[in-house]
Amino acid sequence: MIGHIRRIGVGRVQTLLNFSFKATIEAQILISNTHSAAIAASPLLQSVHDDGNSRQNPGRNQIGYNVSKRDKIKFLITTLLDLNDSKDSVYGALDAWVAWEQNFPIASIKQVLIALEKEQQWHRIVQVIKWMLSKGQGTTMGTYAQLIQALDMDHRANEAHEFWLKKIGRDLHSVPWKLCNRMISIYYRNNMLENLIKLFKGLEAF
Repeated sequence: MIGHIRRIGVGRVQTLLNFSFKATIEAQILISNTHSAAIAASPLLQSVHDDGNSRQNPGRNQIGYNVSKRDKIKFLITTLLDLNDSKDSVYGALDAWVAWEQNFPIASIKQVLIALEKEQQWHRIVQVIKWMLSKGQGTTMGTYAQLIQALDMDHRANEAHEFWLKKIGRDLHSVPWKLCNRMISIYYRNNMLENLIKLFKGLEAF
């Protein structure tokens, strides 16, 4: 049966993760208007059916223990698509989701980003990637390229330019031509001609 949904703060995630349930429970993430993430019981989560099993295998009652990777990813995608555009809402939901994991699930996050891209959820992709980078994860040229693309599609050329200068444009040796071409296109379409000329000069040096 679906458990009673209760709004709780992100700070209580760890407590929730260690709480043992005796019946099947369901969780979903709700975000309040005060920008606090809410964690509740999930349809993806299962519990141990009796106290005997619980005592013998205390770890089996932890949230997420019996949930498949595929279902966790599907749950996060659904949650992200339902959230508003508040940064705190998205970051709170992501923090709660990764709290289920022992190690940062970089591969799963990449799959989530691919799914969001198929839905053309560019603003949400920007939020997820920025959250991931804030955790010190996914600091690769592939992630940077995906962020530049999402910023471009979300009509945020100035922000794409700032990120390019900060993380990418300083060393063009390691930048794929496809990404350089993306920035050339961004500069051209947004009449950022001075930046376009500077990029061309940098590329000519190689």
